[in-house]
Amino acid sequence: MTSKREAEGINLVVQGCVKPAGPSKFMVKSSSSDEWYIVEWKRKRWVCSCKDFAKKRRKCKHIYAVCYYLTLRDLQAGVKKLGGEKEKCPLCGKDDMVIRDGYSESRSGLQQRYYCKRCNKGFTPKTGFKGMHGQALAILLALDLYYRGLSLRQIAEHLQTVYGIVVSHTTIYGWIKRYVRIISEYLNHLGVKSSERWHADDTVVRVKGKHMRLWGMLDSETRLLIASHISSRRSAEEACKLLESGLRKSQSKPLELVTEGASEYAKAVDEVFGNSDPIIHVQAGISTPLSNNRMERFFRTLKQRYKTMNSFCGLETLRHLCMASRLSTIL
Repeated sequence: MTSKREAEGINLVVQGCVKPAGPSKFMVKSSSSDEWYIVEWKRKRWVCSCKDFAKKRRKCKHIYAVCYYLTLRDLQAGVKKLGGEKEKCPLCGKDDMVIRDGYSESRSGLQQRYYCKRCNKGFTPKTGFKGMHGQALAILLALDLYYRGLSLRQIAEHLQTVYGIVVSHTTIYGWIKRYVRIISEYLNHLGVKSSERWHADDTVVRVKGKHMRLWGMLDSETRLLIASHISSRRSAEEACKLLESGLRKSQSKPLELVTEGASEYAKAVDEVFGNSDPIIHVQAGISTPLSNNRMERFFRTLKQRYKTMNSFCGLETLRHLCMASRLSTIL
């Protein structure tokens, strides 16, 4: 559930009480007076000038407001844009004479404006919230609450009760599918820069009342989910599909692969890597010095969301949850 400080911080964003004052400095207006507080990034953490932060030395509502403001601004900037890529003019399609031209205020918040010297026209880039009728904050809240463990109907009730936003649970599920897919495609485009050690494991989930096998492969250093696979049974053939998927998505091959002691993994490693391109296969156990706890922790995160649902209504729902859990490992 969202804490009281987080809820108050979200309200400050809704009321437009957050203003940027520098690259890592923001002004946040008090909700009860005309006083403004300074929130800035110091020594790898957010610091606020309010009494609450000075007394408890923990995140206050003003810091939460800045965090939600930055998250919302990043989403509005368009998750499809790669870092460092210039904005192209919609008229001439070129970016060599495009400059920044301040900000414009919309129902979704502040948006960066651009000006093309060639066409003598200003424009605002398209974002991932096109056609969403100014409900950017509601979408952000829905995504946050969904992956904190609330059901779709609980989220719809929370938005209506606290913020007066009336949406159905099916609309919220549509938001989740759309934005998880956009962010996942963005990460796939960047490519996976993995370390020399991978972790692989599998677990059982229920889909329409039937038991299915969910396979996962995680990078040891970045804890990024490299690949996932869903099957109806556990076999060496299905383990091979997981390994092959990981090799396709990664930019490099691992030197070590950590799995549990099941024979399916040993057969799959021999078949995929073979003797010509061998790797170190570590079969971790309770008494071994090297554990597979990173994969276990990933599955616990996934099943925390799964507990609320009891059973997935289809494979598509399971795949979307896997993509979202992949994002949670790097946040």
